[in-house]
Amino acid sequence: MKRSFLLLAFLFSTFYVFSFSKNEKSLLSKKEIRSIILVSNLDTVKKADTVKKKEKKFAFMPMPTLTYDRSQGLGAGVIAMGFFKADNSKKVPLSRVMAVGNYATNDSYYIIFGTRLYLKEDYWRILAAVGYINYNFQAYQTFEDIDEGSQTSVYETPYATKGSLFAFAIQRRIFENFYLGIGGSMIRTDVIVTLPDKSELVDPNNTNSLAIPFSFDTRNSIYNPSSGIFIDGRIASIPSWLDNDEDFVKTMLYVNHYKKLGEHKILASRFAMKANFGDVPFAAQDYIGQTDLRGYTQGEYRGNQTYTVQSEFRNNFYKKWGYVGFAGLGIAYRKSETGAAAGDWYNSGASWSKPLPSIGAGIRYQVIEKDSQKINAGIDAAVGRGDWGIYFRITEAF
Repeated sequence: MKRSFLLLAFLFSTFYVFSFSKNEKSLLSKKEIRSIILVSNLDTVKKADTVKKKEKKFAFMPMPTLTYDRSQGLGAGVIAMGFFKADNSKKVPLSRVMAVGNYATNDSYYIIFGTRLYLKEDYWRILAAVGYINYNFQAYQTFEDIDEGSQTSVYETPYATKGSLFAFAIQRRIFENFYLGIGGSMIRTDVIVTLPDKSELVDPNNTNSLAIPFSFDTRNSIYNPSSGIFIDGRIASIPSWLDNDEDFVKTMLYVNHYKKLGEHKILASRFAMKANFGDVPFAAQDYIGQTDLRGYTQGEYRGNQTYTVQSEFRNNFYKKWGYVGFAGLGIAYRKSETGAAAGDWYNSGASWSKPLPSIGAGIRYQVIEKDSQKINAGIDAAVGRGDWGIYFRITEAF
């Protein structure tokens, strides 16, 4: 308890010091880790991302959401976002505040509040989030068959993750287009696993982390880039001395590239790596799916490491309307002696999964245009190897 209190005090004091520093020549660190959900992508300033003083100071956009996938079922919720200029800097991207809530028919729900701030001519970037989740999902695990003695079989194992989280990240521009930072998170959850005999196992999971992020950003826009490169990386430590049950390291690397093919056509490409090392607990593992590779919603390909690549063609074909088409490929790694996936991969005992393809398409509609900065909303549908999903989004996938 004392360690948790000290960590919380450290995170808030660090946030305070970095947020109000006026020494733009000093080299400081900052940014964050995202354990479930969260943390990432503090972006760059260009002419397309600036706001004029005479414009409306706060653009508010509430929007209902509707989603469906095979794990969560039908989901309904609300995303409310506000875009604004955070200080009196002459050239700075639009900052934003956001509230997201969702409920799905498998009794999963979450509510999250967050902000991204761009300050001091984009020398400083701050990300913070707080929320509560009740997430029902499933994994695939080995258990001994009661009727077969010591023989083991693979079972689809339902589990629920319930708890709260706080995360923050602070970055400072060290030199042109390059940012370095410090971050951290506190996650307090209970993982409730339903065993094959229908009994329940409750596993308290506390994850307290400190992270060093880095990024390199030449994009011409944050919310709808048409050219440039964005490299976003993070090395996070989850040590036992921060009141964690396990001692391990999480790393993440995203590389995004954008190329304009015509007046209204863009080719966007992305490489994503998530690699965990050490005594990685079940709740901290990653799985193929979500934004990194659409079309996978079942959590079948889960392990300590995941790697994905994808490309997306974007075409604004008529006024505010556009469409996207995308394809990708992924692979996952897990320890063969414990496993974390279904079907032939699990039973083979192999460490690496088969190549996991993905293909899909979506529709876009421009909901905000502020000083030539365009923000889209849309719906995507994608299929993968024996899986599929539908995704509602505000802003592009990456």
